[in-house]
Amino acid sequence: MMKRSLLAVAVTALTSQAVYAAPYMPMDARGLAMGNTGVASAKRAHAPAYNPSLLAQGSEKDDFALLFPQLGVQVADEEEMIDEAELLSDEIIPRFEDAIEGNGGFIGLESALDNFTSNPSSGNLSSLEASLGEVQQSVTELDDSLKNISGNPLSANLGLNFALAIPSKKFAAALSVGGSAGVSGRVKYSQADSDLFTSYVPEVQELVDFVNEVNTSVNSGGSIPLPEVPTSNIVDYSGFITDSPATAGATVSNIGLSDAASDPDLTSSVQVVAYAIADVGISFAREFDIKGEKVAFGITPKLQKVSTFHYADKIDGFDDVDEDTLKDTQQDYTRFNMDIGASYRFGGSGKWMVGVVGKNLFGGSFDYEDATVYEKDVNGDPILSTGYSIEGGKVKLNPQFRAGVAYNGDWTSIALDVDLVENDPVAFENATQYASLGVELDVFSFLQLRAGYRTNMSASDANVASIGLGLSPFGVHLDIAAMANPSKPEKEAGVAMELGFYF
Repeated sequence: MMKRSLLAVAVTALTSQAVYAAPYMPMDARGLAMGNTGVASAKRAHAPAYNPSLLAQGSEKDDFALLFPQLGVQVADEEEMIDEAELLSDEIIPRFEDAIEGNGGFIGLESALDNFTSNPSSGNLSSLEASLGEVQQSVTELDDSLKNISGNPLSANLGLNFALAIPSKKFAAALSVGGSAGVSGRVKYSQADSDLFTSYVPEVQELVDFVNEVNTSVNSGGSIPLPEVPTSNIVDYSGFITDSPATAGATVSNIGLSDAASDPDLTSSVQVVAYAIADVGISFAREFDIKGEKVAFGITPKLQKVSTFHYADKIDGFDDVDEDTLKDTQQDYTRFNMDIGASYRFGGSGKWMVGVVGKNLFGGSFDYEDATVYEKDVNGDPILSTGYSIEGGKVKLNPQFRAGVAYNGDWTSIALDVDLVENDPVAFENATQYASLGVELDVFSFLQLRAGYRTNMSASDANVASIGLGLSPFGVHLDIAAMANPSKPEKEAGVAMELGFYF
């Protein structure tokens, strides 16, 4: 029978890889804890990731700042695919198997069918019809659940960064080196598999009619001809090898479930689109006096290497992404890109800040190859002559624009950021357009308590709450943060940490 852990294994394998979308979301601990804000509130070495102009908004006494390492990971199950897969593995698939095999209090289609073909009595017919009712219920549940899970994405972000910043009003600079990697994965439930599951009951019912007609022919002494043998994927009629009513009564007992019904060879597939970006940027910023107002501008030219990958496999027998096959589809691209930002400090005490930034202004479109799906032999090795292709596509790195306003007090910071445009997904995820709110409480410049909230204006029930903690003794900063969907943490969650040195 079908493997009980089929869908759960596939989903687990997908989530054990790095999975993602392409929102505006730098993976630093301070910003993540404050709802992913930073366009007007990022400090020193955080500035290149959010708004390079903020390098020129520091205090005159600020010296250089170093961040390393800066590590974050975010995972999202937007449509609660993992919960559905666990339900399939733990309850729905076992019920389907038990309805076929006769375990767990079920009659069992296999034994009921054998009893009926051996002795088509009214009692055995009633037992078979009762079994068909059990199978119909389990098949409907199985088919509906697989349709619900089909196409739903798993996503996450993974980032590792380094930054060295030298703030200044007149000429500020920073070096940033970063890498992000991810995969967008989904399971596709095929129409062929759906047709197979939903054909169990009607084709066995057709068998009942066939057996009754055979018995009518036998009882008539051959005056009524034998019925034509049906064509079926579920029932194996090959044992019915007679054209004579005299022997039909014996050979009808050879009819049973087919191998396709007893051990389905599923054609549903797992598809993975992956990418990795490594970039090196040098940021420059300066404060200008424009009609008596101090406005800072910053720019980050950066060199990016983008790699794309595409992988597909049949779900039947899938337990992990084959790294060699994934690497065979690798496509590498190198290009120049740029971020530009501006910020303006206002208010009587100069503690209010407004900022705007455009990231990856030159954009980019990167092809990923077709992926090939193969049948597998008994050892799980691909049969190369059986392959078929799933069409490739493009990963797009579109320009992103965000504005923010912040109050940066002596012991309190409050920030609000809003995406100015909707950010398209890389592959199978929802689009994103975030609005974020964050707050930080600085206790004696030693302990920082942070909290935030972020909502995706392009999707429903896509809110995230975040908290974080910072310790900063003697200029050494250790920051940690965590975030999760407040109503359903399994829909999205993430953590980040970083070590910094401020002088």
